[in-house]
Amino acid sequence: MDTISTLKIILLLITLFSALIGLSKWSDFKSERKQNKKNLEDFINNRKTTRRLTAEELELITPYLTNKKLVKPYKLKSSLIDSEVSIIEGSCIRHSFYTNSEETDFYYEIDGIEALFPYNLQLFSLSHNVAEVVFTSNYAIVISFNGYSLDTLADFGATPNKKNSLYSSSPSSSELTRPINEDELQLLEPYLNNPTMVENYEHSSTLVSSDVSIIIGPCIAINHSNNSNDPIYTYQIGDIVVFFPYDMERYVEDINIVQVVVTEHYALVVKINQYDLKTAKQEQLQQQRQKQQNKKTYFESAWKSKKEEILPEQNLADANDSIMKFDEEYIEIEPIISYKIVEQRQETPIESSNRNKKNNGILAAVFLALTVIIYIKYWYTFDSWLPLFIGLSLLVSIVFYLRKAQSCTLEVNCIKTKIHYKDDIKNRILVGDNRTLKYPAYWTPFLPYKSDEDVDIDVIVKKEKLLRYGNLLSISREIEEFGPPKFIMRNLILFVTAFILSIMTFKLVDITSNLQLATYPLDSNVSVWDIKDAKSLKNSPIKKGDLINIKLKGASCNAESDMYLEDCDKVFINQQIASNIEEAKANSNLVDALFDGDLIKTVRDNDVKQLEKELNSEKNKKNSNYNKEYQPGSVLSKLLHVDRLILTVDQSCQLLEEDKCKQIKLILIKTIKLTDNELEQWPQLVEYSKQHHNYDKIIVASTLEYLETQISNLQKSMSFYYLDKANTALTNYQQSPQSVSLALANANEIKINYPDEDKDKDKDKDKDIVLLKTYYNALSGKGGKVKVSGLVTGVDYQNDNTVSSLTIDDDLLYRIYQHQLLSLTSPVFIGVVIFIITALMALSNGIIICCKLIANNQRKNNIIKAYENRIK
Repeated sequence: MDTISTLKIILLLITLFSALIGLSKWSDFKSERKQNKKNLEDFINNRKTTRRLTAEELELITPYLTNKKLVKPYKLKSSLIDSEVSIIEGSCIRHSFYTNSEETDFYYEIDGIEALFPYNLQLFSLSHNVAEVVFTSNYAIVISFNGYSLDTLADFGATPNKKNSLYSSSPSSSELTRPINEDELQLLEPYLNNPTMVENYEHSSTLVSSDVSIIIGPCIAINHSNNSNDPIYTYQIGDIVVFFPYDMERYVEDINIVQVVVTEHYALVVKINQYDLKTAKQEQLQQQRQKQQNKKTYFESAWKSKKEEILPEQNLADANDSIMKFDEEYIEIEPIISYKIVEQRQETPIESSNRNKKNNGILAAVFLALTVIIYIKYWYTFDSWLPLFIGLSLLVSIVFYLRKAQSCTLEVNCIKTKIHYKDDIKNRILVGDNRTLKYPAYWTPFLPYKSDEDVDIDVIVKKEKLLRYGNLLSISREIEEFGPPKFIMRNLILFVTAFILSIMTFKLVDITSNLQLATYPLDSNVSVWDIKDAKSLKNSPIKKGDLINIKLKGASCNAESDMYLEDCDKVFINQQIASNIEEAKANSNLVDALFDGDLIKTVRDNDVKQLEKELNSEKNKKNSNYNKEYQPGSVLSKLLHVDRLILTVDQSCQLLEEDKCKQIKLILIKTIKLTDNELEQWPQLVEYSKQHHNYDKIIVASTLEYLETQISNLQKSMSFYYLDKANTALTNYQQSPQSVSLALANANEIKINYPDEDKDKDKDKDKDIVLLKTYYNALSGKGGKVKVSGLVTGVDYQNDNTVSSLTIDDDLLYRIYQHQLLSLTSPVFIGVVIFIITALMALSNGIIICCKLIANNQRKNNIIKAYENRIK
């Protein structure tokens, strides 16, 4: 054996061994889960409940009852057994099919019961656990775990939109994230912008990410000073250094659930246990006020003792002066506004041009939309007054579109103040007593993060926007040198509105099909056709865009369709007799005979009763011709006109394949036995039937059921045979040059009406026979009637310039209001005008938006370059 063969055998053995191990592990895993299911059922049957599930808890676990992705790999169960809460205790064990796998089956088990942990409550697992649970039929859902409730980590719950569901593995606390909200970011900004606020920590001015993570564990205080009287502490949870804003370290417990955002050097605490930043700030301010009140109380007591020492000749004014001096020296007072208003003035025209004016295009867009809405109503109702309102609404829209913006000036304050900090993300600065001012984004590189000296600034009071910063940055100077900015809001509103309305109008009017009809008031190049005979339909110079009214006979449904119905996807008009009509003609005598309701006719007369009596007597049983089929107590019946039945079946079978008649021939041979000799062959039975007219045969009645079933099958085969011939002939007939096809737009169906007298005659006949007659009438040029009116949206001609096919839009507008369409108040003409206006408005405003964006970008680059040159 060579080396390659040996390696192949070894590899095969390893594969088989691995497969056996995997199968064994899979079997054990399934066996464990089956046992857990039995443990669950036993526990539910014998459980003790402690309370009922609250409405808040039910709301929190509802996503885990309805979303399969959240509970994966657990089996989703969308309902609870009941709302009773029970307690299970024990160690919490994670079982997995593969060890440390991220994408495979696993489950948690407590005391032999499978438990689902919503919102990652498994993170609080201890060596011995106490869990409050409710039950589904497959597992328990934990609603409280070692004292931690569902809402503990609800903000960090798994969501099905994440690439990997948080519940699909066993997430560590660092994998649980949520976005930071605005209030939290605002509360943290002083610690990001002021290094003195973070005390002994190395200051970080930016966040690494805006995601809030969660860490769990004990908090350790580390002393970095050798002087025990003045320790320098930093705090650490696990391997992460954390900083507590607003003295939040006072909320530390043995085990802490801490929400943090990460900076370059440490993590800032957003929430610890149940205490958030807002609560911590409020309590810190309350403590500061309490200290202030305590100081004030202390100094007021000291002053009372001092006041008693004042000489009697001191007047009250002197005493009050002393009190004021004392208070000013010792009592903490509220901070005063740290900026000074130097001047108040009105905005200059140049400064005003930097703001978007009030004419933002909303009213023009509203009336333009109203114009289209009124037009849509006019399209469906054709109310003669609506064109007037359409014109008025469009006129008002144009007036508002051309109306110039109203100029107004706002109040401006000239302020002397310092910058506390600058927010590069939101383009704002904090000055004075926590007053926020917005500034242009391109000013960011030139504004300091913090200023130590007062600087003159100009501010729009109402908008809280910065107009000037010292002698460096100035909106007025920018406008004087580079012109005002271009505002796109008005153009954007009009562009979006006009674009949507133009699409709506285009689809409603179907511009491509109605363009010629819409131009009728200008060039009168539209004809209205009233067609009442097939020859006119064939030879008229009908063109696309014409209006047409058709009322004709000789209509037949498309024979190539699966079913020949009264409602057809395509209709053919042809009043000539088909040349191949004889090929499709059915043998009417044979069809009438086969589908005759008396083809199988039976009676029970005296002969039948006498024979039954003889067969039931003991002496005649052995000599009877009915011994093989007849059983004592069986019912006999006389089959009449056997010769007609045999000959009809034989004549029908000559047209069909042999296997379609085999069963019925065998049944007739075995059922109909002649008295002189027993016929075993079908030709002999047919010949006998030709020689003996109107003969009868007494048979066992139970055989009639089989006979009737085979006759029914024979009728279906005969119907299919003749219908197939007729369908082929009609298809060739409809494709002949003499035919004209009619179809409706939007795949609508055309109804064909047949004469009422034909319906009355044929209502009791088999539907296949009626269909054969319909085919034959169509081939004879005597099809049904059609009535179609509308707009010609498609027309095809043959080589001799005669019409071969028409496609017609039978919308109510084209059927009822044909003559009104050929006027200036035509909804088609008005629709095209509205489409042109909206399309031009969308196009022009789109181009203006692009030009303004380019101009604004060039202006900004020039401004930045100018400021850089001034700084140099």
